[in-house]
Amino acid sequence: MKKNNESKILEWKFGDKVANISGTDIKITFPYLTDISSLQATATISTNATISPDPTPALGYTNPVKFTVTAGDGTTTKQYTVTVTVEKKK
Repeated sequence: MKKNNESKILEWKFGDKVANISGTDIKITFPYLTDISSLQATATISTNATISPDPTPALGYTNPVKFTVTAGDGTTTKQYTVTVTVEKKK
């Protein structure tokens, strides 16, 4: 049986907020005063793929964070960058 060579992030969420995925860039904006220094994310990835680091424990997103998805074939990888911003005071 051929192993899957897809290494994609199909969906990225912080709670019920879904991030925008464009190529390998994942972006989301939170309301003013949201603390982004400790956020838990969930990622839907290609079948049998793995992601590193694990996004489910709380991580700091004050700077862009890079994640690598490895396909089920164990060799095909793709790096994604998650950028979280907070709206400016109005």
